[in-house]
Amino acid sequence: MENIKDSVPHFFNPGLTTEQLEDWLNQQRLHVSHFNRLMKEKAALEERLEEVSKTIELLSGPGFEGMLSFPYSSSPLLENPQREKQQKAD
Repeated sequence: MENIKDSVPHFFNPGLTTEQLEDWLNQQRLHVSHFNRLMKEKAALEERLEEVSKTIELLSGPGFEGMLSFPYSSSPLLENPQREKQQKAD
């Protein structure tokens, strides 16, 4: 078996103690973890942005001419107060 003094280190960073090297590695781990989390979040956002773009394209496909080009149906909740106001005015 090879003597420990004669073995080549698996990881070498000159000038750092073993404690400093361990701290440096922990910091690198945190940064890589944060970077990976951001990349996953970016991918999810890009996927959602693509869905939104497709929906916008579907809504504006025939040509966007203003508010009236969007589908509209009157809400029954909005119709009742208007009817009551008209009946009071009569």
